[in-house]
Amino acid sequence: MNAKELKTQEYAEKLNEISDTMQSLIWKMISELRESEQRYRSIVEFAADAIITMSKDTHVTSWNKGATAIFHYAEEEAIGRPIDSLIAKNGVSQEAARLSAQVLEGASLQSLEAMRYTREGEPRHVLISAAPITGEDGSVEEVSLIYKDITDLKQAHEQLLRTEKQATLGIIAGSIGHELNNLVGGLLLHAQVLKEVDKEPEKVREIADLFCANLEKVALHGKNLLSLSRPTSPRFEPMDINAVINETTDTLILTGVLKHFKVVRDLCKESSVVYGDRNLLEQLIRNLEINAAHAMKMGGKLEVRTRLSEDQSDCVLTIGDDGCGIPEEALEKIFQPFYTTKSEGQGTGLGLPIVKDIVEKHNGTIRIESQVDVGTRVHIGLPVARGVTFTQGLAI
Repeated sequence: MNAKELKTQEYAEKLNEISDTMQSLIWKMISELRESEQRYRSIVEFAADAIITMSKDTHVTSWNKGATAIFHYAEEEAIGRPIDSLIAKNGVSQEAARLSAQVLEGASLQSLEAMRYTREGEPRHVLISAAPITGEDGSVEEVSLIYKDITDLKQAHEQLLRTEKQATLGIIAGSIGHELNNLVGGLLLHAQVLKEVDKEPEKVREIADLFCANLEKVALHGKNLLSLSRPTSPRFEPMDINAVINETTDTLILTGVLKHFKVVRDLCKESSVVYGDRNLLEQLIRNLEINAAHAMKMGGKLEVRTRLSEDQSDCVLTIGDDGCGIPEEALEKIFQPFYTTKSEGQGTGLGLPIVKDIVEKHNGTIRIESQVDVGTRVHIGLPVARGVTFTQGLAI
């Protein structure tokens, strides 16, 4: 074999070696891809969340076991059907169609809370995340959807709200009972006097006026108890936060909760119009003022202020007291449900977590400053409602 033939043979052997190496690498890559795909499929298939893909015409192209567990459709029932006709019913169809159109145009969604329905029409509270899947040309080919079922969490949260409200109702009902006892006792005494002065018109008129005034207070106590016990759905609208503060604070003074404290109000009119739910904001103010009352000794000072934030975007409500304060190590825990620094029987540990939840519902901020034996300041930032003014109590 001559030198040329030897060289050719060497090249052939090297090519064969390279070919074998390439083939080995390719098979390894294929194997790894298959393994990765199987791992991915296993994660998706057995995830507790509903992981769904839909085509450009909103038809379901994949449906995992989590989707079946949440929405009760088998995979073969769901594939090929429009996603919104499966799980968007009873008034949410338009909202669902709008969201589908948005993600098909390239938008992404992250943990959007919504209502969807099972095959049997049972409502489920879900968090929706969505991301478009694009082709080489950048156009949307499919959409990946994830639905996290938070129905049980919502129900637990609503139970916490009810528990906290019942605790607040107990505090105020006890105070109202004491006040009613005083009012009724006074009315009985004046009724006895009325029998003795029936021939003195001026005295009768004076006592009748007193009766009317005190009976109006009794009626107001009844109204306050009813407003606390009545369940209502959130309704967000422009409102004068100063008016809400004054009414809520006056009620707590009248019922006796704040009767023995000095209440100082410094309310700024320029920042007073916010978007909010009146019942929730009343609950927020009531909780913070009751907390302040529990922290103070008799004769303590409660300060309630409103101010416009530096960037003029928020109305900042500050409720402060000169009470016992909160230890630094406890400040990190005060928003945890059932954590309380109050003595046994005074608190449930739900007031501040619910205050924080209400603030978040209003897209607001909360900050707490406290020093032991000096007092506590709670600062609540609520977005100002622009372009809204009030005339004789009406928003225009």
